Amino acid sequence: MLEDITKFGGNNDMNKKFVLFTIITLILFSNLTINANADEETKNIVCTNSVLADFVSNLMTKNVTIVYIMPPGICPAFYDTTPSDVNKIVTADIIISFGSPTMEPWLGDLLTYNPSGDLIECKDMGEWNYPSGAKNYIEYLTSELGKLYPELNYTIHANAEDYINKIDNKFIELQNKIQNNTYFDKKVICMGWLKEFIEYLGLNVTYSYGPPQGLSLKDELDVIDAASSNDIYAVIDNLQSGTDFGARVASESGASHVIFTNFPDAIPGTKTYLDMMTYNVDQLVKGIATYEYKQGELAELENQVSDLELQRNIFLILTVIFIILTFTFLIMYNKK
Repeated sequence: MLEDITKFGGNNDMNKKFVLFTIITLILFSNLTINANADEETKNIVCTNSVLADFVSNLMTKNVTIVYIMPPGICPAFYDTTPSDVNKIVTADIIISFGSPTMEPWLGDLLTYNPSGDLIECKDMGEWNYPSGAKNYIEYLTSELGKLYPELNYTIHANAEDYINKIDNKFIELQNKIQNNTYFDKKVICMGWLKEFIEYLGLNVTYSYGPPQGLSLKDELDVIDAASSNDIYAVIDNLQSGTDFGARVASESGASHVIFTNFPDAIPGTKTYLDMMTYNVDQLVKGIATYEYKQGELAELENQVSDLELQRNIFLILTVIFIILTFTFLIMYNKK
């Protein structure tokens, strides 16, 4: 009997230890689950425009909602906010902007609705429509997002490296399109914000101009004169800055009018930044090809006109000779 009691007591201690171990394990597992859920909680990121939204979407690909405020087809400086923009800002964990009161004068009022949200400002980083410019934005956003979400830092950096490789490959492909079509060093005129990208492609930008709404009459005349006197293949405009002036310059000079977009999703087929850059170069290639075709047609018409003039002149000469001979024969006949 005593032996049985001893055995029973020993088993009881073991049971207690097992129960205690089980409880501790469950607590630890619960903590890990809570932390994992916290890490996987959806982050709400609001960007002021579509290009920043697309950059961020390539850096943070899981458990994140990314939206942008400004419609991509208009100039940022002239955007008027709507009540839906307030709703986006209120629920934002992070707000990402250019950090420029000139480009986004409307943002300050929206930020008052979410004073506790984290703000990332891409200040004074220049144009994003050429490789080094785009990579400046990617590297800055990678650093800032990594600071806000240290648990995702490795993933964000890995995504950034992969995306930068895609950007490099895409721009090499775009350069090759210009080279393969033998458009290297062709003369063009463009809106100033596009100059670095167009020169990167290998074209010769002989003149560039500022936003059309800020041009004086003298500025406009200078652009028209430059387009008319330098054998210009294309006048390249920025959609968001306005295209009426560039259309007029192209019409008066005989060059093709090409329209680029600086923001993804402004035009069908430009959903992403890389899609947008492909679209822009395709438009440029078509524009130059159209100019060359028109020049070829014009040259052919000029040759036809020259041939007709030659035929007319020969006909006139022969007619004069015939008339002279006719009079000569008549005179000789009358003398008889």
